[in-house]
Amino acid sequence: MKFNEIKNLNPQLLKSLNEINFIDMSPIQEKTIPLALKGFDIIGQAETGTGKTGAFGIPILNSLNSDIKNIEHLIITPTRELAKQINDQLLKIGKYLNPKIALILGGVPYEKQVKQLSLKPNILIGTPGRIIDFLKSKRIKLCNIKTFTLDEADELLNMGFKEDIETISSFLPKKRQNFFFTATFDEKTKKLVELIVDNNHKNISVSSGLKTSSNIKQEYILVKEKTKFTSLIKMLQFYQPNSIIIFCRTKRRVDELNEALRKLNFDAIGIHGDIQQKNRTFIMNQFRNNKKKILIATDVVARGIDIEHIEWIINFDLPQEIEYYTHRIGRVGRNGNKGYSLSFVKIDEIEHLKEIERKTKSKIKEIQIPNEEEIYKNWRKTIDQKFNLIIKNFDDENPFYLEEELVNKFSHKEMAIIITHYLLKEKHKYKKINLTPEPSVILKGQAKIRNIKNKINHFYKNNNSKKKLNK
Repeated sequence: MKFNEIKNLNPQLLKSLNEINFIDMSPIQEKTIPLALKGFDIIGQAETGTGKTGAFGIPILNSLNSDIKNIEHLIITPTRELAKQINDQLLKIGKYLNPKIALILGGVPYEKQVKQLSLKPNILIGTPGRIIDFLKSKRIKLCNIKTFTLDEADELLNMGFKEDIETISSFLPKKRQNFFFTATFDEKTKKLVELIVDNNHKNISVSSGLKTSSNIKQEYILVKEKTKFTSLIKMLQFYQPNSIIIFCRTKRRVDELNEALRKLNFDAIGIHGDIQQKNRTFIMNQFRNNKKKILIATDVVARGIDIEHIEWIINFDLPQEIEYYTHRIGRVGRNGNKGYSLSFVKIDEIEHLKEIERKTKSKIKEIQIPNEEEIYKNWRKTIDQKFNLIIKNFDDENPFYLEEELVNKFSHKEMAIIITHYLLKEKHKYKKINLTPEPSVILKGQAKIRNIKNKINHFYKNNNSKKKLNK
């Protein structure tokens, strides 16, 4: 279904959609928008990258009256990055509707946000903690809210925002339209649904649960903790991907890995939750605008970040929660594009990886790190490229007396050795870098019990026994 087939869609909205080449609706949009325009509450289950922002954003913008000086639409997200991305998307889609949007986020100076509120916005996008701060200080009033949107509701709960959401909803009028979007459903999510949405709601699901996209080639290498960094360098130097996110489990790991890669002249930048918001925005813009090739991150960017040029996802550390594996690698393979994910797995993490395979319905193939001969050939190619670049950019004004002195002093072989050593000095530098070890990710709970049962059953089967563990 195409956007121009939707009844009662504002022509100015359709005009901006055409300009940004939004012609065909995604499945979640096709199922959601017509019902949302009729006023139904929506419970939508879909992963990031499926067009959810348009699914709730277009109905919101379609009902927008920019002449009204009240906040009529409230959107809550788990992270600042996702809030900023929704803001940017709504401004694009609503280009000719003049939406006035305020971003209320933690980590940003209050004065800047107070100034945004003084402009009488129609739409408020924010993270729960800061919104509550503004409600308690009576800087914002939400008594005129027409639509209330929770995006990535399951992640809001995972981050401990349940009470905050309950508090915020207590400030809202009971008569309103609700959009509730989540990637996964569990008992906690269902209870929050009961609190937020009307009984006369519509359930829409285009989610495959934890299933990963068939557009993503998934592989892993078996490593020891102490060889992770050298293995990473070999993979980066050999394959030379242009745009990568490397996921780490902790903030410390992000900082250490970022510093180590930058020492080796890799074009890297790191991001995690302890970095100030203005710096996080700068970091994301650097990566988004191709000014940095490598983004090293915690799971703060595992959801909602839509950057088309990303080629590789590297799980430097496996996530404990399997859903985060799906979200992480979901940064590639979007909008029909092909993507690649590579996981670094320690021997005691194999069972956890097998559980990831099972739950995500994925095939994750083991590969080997390029051998020394392959790396050597690649380095030779790199040397040739660097030599050619030096010759190409040679400045005729360089002092010829120095050139003549070097030629007279050193043989051709000695000169070649000196230059090669200089060009490849990074090769040996990384061997001196040690990261703080991270503990392995191992199976827990029912997954661990199931794995033990499977091993026992496998043992009985291999020993030609009819016994089988049933309990």
